[in-house]
Amino acid sequence: MALPAEVLDNIVSVSEFSRGGASRAFEKAKGSTPVIVMKNNKPTAVITSPEEYAYLSEMEEDFILLGQSIARLARNDVRPTVPFDEVLAEFGITDSELDEAEDVGIG
Repeated sequence: MALPAEVLDNIVSVSEFSRGGASRAFEKAKGSTPVIVMKNNKPTAVITSPEEYAYLSEMEEDFILLGQSIARLARNDVRPTVPFDEVLAEFGITDSELDEAEDVGIG
């Protein structure tokens, strides 16, 4: 994630971008600091590396999931809980069976 001072160094105007500054902007965007393209003194676009985009997308998804988890926990606060050992016993699952089971991805 870029520091504010780094972002300020990576601001380019649309006119500079169109006059050959695009290659410099793309070169700057290879790191973790995005390049902000300005038009009429307003941000028009942000150029970033694929890795930074993937990182930010993943962070956004994690943040959304965290919010959903917090909401679910708040709703479940009034419900009685069942200890994990009781759930295993109810379904006839042993600790050794859990240890031997393969990991499963969700999503």
